[in-house]
Amino acid sequence: MYIKNVLLGVLIAGSTASYAQSNFTYTPEQPKAGDTIHISYQQGGDLTGIQLLPEAIGYQLGAGQKVVEIPLRRSNGRLVGVVPTDTASNFIYFAFTADKKFDNNFNKGFYIHLYKDGKPKQGSYVSKSFYDQYYGTTVGLEANNEAALKAYEKEFELHPDSKKANNLAYLRMFNTVNKAEGPARVQKEIEDLLKTGLKTEADYNTLTSLYGLAKLPQQAKIFTDLKKEKFPNGQWVASDALNNFNREQDLAKKEKMLADITAKAEVDSNWAFLKPNLAFYKERLIPLYIKAKDWDGLKKVLETADVKDNVAKARLYNSVAWEMQKDSSNLPLAEELSRFAVNTTKAEWKKPTVKKPDYLTTKQWDEQRKSTYGMFADSYAMIQYRMGNYKKGLPYAKEAALVIAEGKNVDENATYALLAAKALPVAKYKKDLETFVKDGKANSEIKDLLKEAYVKTNKSEAGYDDYITALQKESYLKMVEELKKSILNETAPTFALYNLDGKKTDITELKGKTVIVDFWATWCGPCIASFPGMQKAVDKYKEDPNVKFLFVNTWEQVDDKKKNAGDFIEKNKYSFDVLLDNENKVVTDFKVDGIPTKFIIGADGKVRFKSVGFSGSDDKLVEELSVMIDLAKEASASGKAF
Repeated sequence: MYIKNVLLGVLIAGSTASYAQSNFTYTPEQPKAGDTIHISYQQGGDLTGIQLLPEAIGYQLGAGQKVVEIPLRRSNGRLVGVVPTDTASNFIYFAFTADKKFDNNFNKGFYIHLYKDGKPKQGSYVSKSFYDQYYGTTVGLEANNEAALKAYEKEFELHPDSKKANNLAYLRMFNTVNKAEGPARVQKEIEDLLKTGLKTEADYNTLTSLYGLAKLPQQAKIFTDLKKEKFPNGQWVASDALNNFNREQDLAKKEKMLADITAKAEVDSNWAFLKPNLAFYKERLIPLYIKAKDWDGLKKVLETADVKDNVAKARLYNSVAWEMQKDSSNLPLAEELSRFAVNTTKAEWKKPTVKKPDYLTTKQWDEQRKSTYGMFADSYAMIQYRMGNYKKGLPYAKEAALVIAEGKNVDENATYALLAAKALPVAKYKKDLETFVKDGKANSEIKDLLKEAYVKTNKSEAGYDDYITALQKESYLKMVEELKKSILNETAPTFALYNLDGKKTDITELKGKTVIVDFWATWCGPCIASFPGMQKAVDKYKEDPNVKFLFVNTWEQVDDKKKNAGDFIEKNKYSFDVLLDNENKVVTDFKVDGIPTKFIIGADGKVRFKSVGFSGSDDKLVEELSVMIDLAKEASASGKAF
């Protein structure tokens, strides 16, 4: 699936205007990269009245992202802190959070530009644009394309030489914000580039990208062919070779392709850009070795894997072991790999040897190490289940599901349930399964095991339906109340797209129906994982003429997007109405940050719910969608939210 505070006092070069707010100030007024900044903040927004001392974090952009944890202390009724900055940074954005809430400054956010020679550093406003589009969504903001566009324009005004590297991104954003003027702007860029002359392969790449923005594929193809004629040994040859390698599913052919890529990357400057990722390409062979049950080939790849430390090796080993256990392929080898992974990550959780990543806070890092061990312990437990070692696997499953995940992860709960049902008396695990059901953290597998436990205890199925209904009622009512709190009342963007059969669907013609719009892509793992559950939802409502599901295929990078999506749907036998967002326009209009994202639109044309990601449970997905649909119908009928 998969990104989101009172505005800081910002002095922009050449302007005397200050955007300082009374509840946030900082010194110096024009901080340079490397300076120590002193901040003073007074709680506002959603933090107003919260007695808990807020957590303050600064995120520095420039050379990647670097987190600064800012201890706050109270001083004269305000909160003050010190922010050290990195010399490579050009922009800082802040999060002030408490009790899982953010002060988001009316969706304007907190940020500071870092200065050099009396004006914001080169790249500072590019970072601001990324913040407006993506990073801000992680600290309580909504994406703001208009602000992102203005940030690009300010960057080009202050630093004209930034335009070359960022012009395509700017034009894409211009097209998004100014749909009527966009084509003419792109056409002018094309004309300017042609007047300047195409001298390098990069010039041809830029031109074809511009033609893509202008929706002129034939012209793009002409200049792609010209590029190949003029640069017969250019980087495009290596790029094509890599694309062919990624598509190839024959193990022997893929091995040969990798050998050729590796050899050329060592000696040919036009192939050298592939060299840093050769280890990753080698790992792309692993699924084919597992499929072919070529254990010698698999071991060779693992032995020569270019991993920087044991934690990276543990991640690789766990992913391989998990794939192998799915069809019980070579369980002894899977167990060996998984054992290394689980032992390594448990030791790392308790006493880390690897340096904390710059982009994580200490709290986030601690949580990441713990959850990584929990995930790997679940893998090891499942392998033990496959091998029939139920008592050996149970402690790992219990630690993962009950201790680390606190019963909130459905898949890990299922692993625990499978092992507990084999290794323990009913009385020892039945209450755990009941809790999973009551909390809404049980799938059909857990419910089946609970039914078996009920029958064993009661010597009969009599009364089971009432028993399970009573258990599920609590979680259902809790879910309904939580969803009522999140209901929206926003006008849905209008759109018209063609489906795989060439039929045009206009959302405005569906007014009066409850419409579920699901944004997805064939490369998106969580999207694909959610589809069995989505098929169940489609089947559930197939006789309801007032409910319509639309699956919008977007963000694809293939040449033939229609065939790509059609082949996927046909192969998996889904009965989805797939619409093709080939220009990624609709996904932008809906301000989607990551996929899968679903919008439930009421009969009145109002977006009532936005659901991002996939929890991993088909049953929970169908249940949540059903409640959202019912609430959307009720809200549309009443004309208001709850």
